[in-house]
Amino acid sequence: MTAFLPSDDLQSLLDSSLDSGAAGAAGSAAAAVQKQSYAQLVAFRNVTSYSMQNELHACPRLFQFMKLRADRSLSDLVTTEDSSSVTFAFGHAVGAGVAVWDQTHDLQQSLFAAFLAWDIDLLADQEHIPGKKRKLESFAHACWALMQYPNFCDEETDLSEYEVVQLEATVGVDFENGHYYIGHVDELLRSKYSGRLKVKENKTSGFASIDPALYSNSDQALSYSLIVDAHGASEYEVLYTVYSKPEQRWIAMNFVKNSHAKLEWLQGQALISSDIELYEEGNFFPKRGGSCLRFNRRCYLYEECELNPDRLFGKKFSELRTCNGREDLEAVEKIDYWVTWSDIVKSQTAGLQTGIGIGTGTGNNYD
Repeated sequence: MTAFLPSDDLQSLLDSSLDSGAAGAAGSAAAAVQKQSYAQLVAFRNVTSYSMQNELHACPRLFQFMKLRADRSLSDLVTTEDSSSVTFAFGHAVGAGVAVWDQTHDLQQSLFAAFLAWDIDLLADQEHIPGKKRKLESFAHACWALMQYPNFCDEETDLSEYEVVQLEATVGVDFENGHYYIGHVDELLRSKYSGRLKVKENKTSGFASIDPALYSNSDQALSYSLIVDAHGASEYEVLYTVYSKPEQRWIAMNFVKNSHAKLEWLQGQALISSDIELYEEGNFFPKRGGSCLRFNRRCYLYEECELNPDRLFGKKFSELRTCNGREDLEAVEKIDYWVTWSDIVKSQTAGLQTGIGIGTGTGNNYD
């Protein structure tokens, strides 16, 4: 059953948040989960992230155009994706609200954080297509998701046993081959009793039935090991809290990651760097027709990907701006943890010699 927060009640809630001083805490935490200056990171020729690599795997041509469009957007104000859609606003608002609730256990601050993160018209709603089921995406629906979240946590998770260590931690990786990686963790948690670490990701989904296979082998979850290492742990748990929009309910999924999974991720990253260099050298990024229709809608570049990118953007992929190190990345976004390939090898070697795995505190360059 669909539920809404009455507009008068919502206004009263927002007013009381401002009066009570909750705006400061909610605003600070909400800002932490928002991806700022994303286009500047995308515009770097030799920087990738989980989402950028997803585009590369889906279609190298999409990856090429995404990078070139991001470069142009820095001067021409052209968006790199449909970031102003209700779907994106809904996901950002729910993610911000959940993170604030996990930190404060205050629903009022959680809802206010969602309000701050909702970056389009507050009354915007998904356009209903006749004959199709209406999408339950609006600010009111986002509030309803957050209002259900506390009971879900109490009844279906062990989150009451954990405390928040950090929201939206950022890791930067220098592979020392001319390529860099930026990763973000929604929440890093620590058990109040054992000290065991848990990484938490907050997701929204358009699926009524959510298969664990959507997340169990995610590269995103494997990259978290670099942050876990900084806290002296080798094995860690990843908790996905997923809100099903069609069902209007929360689902919890837990996966345990170990040092072997980390090594697989690192090996994969080396291959990804090689693929990008091959595409760049030949100035040819192939199309993957199977990705022209994604999530039941056309790729946002479908109409222009047939055009010559050199003429369309006035430059080649190889001519995009280059990241030359941590300083360039931190000019765009604060990095909480920084690690190099040499650091990783040193840590792994030490772990094998001592027999206690990765994350032994070998002096990695973490802040």
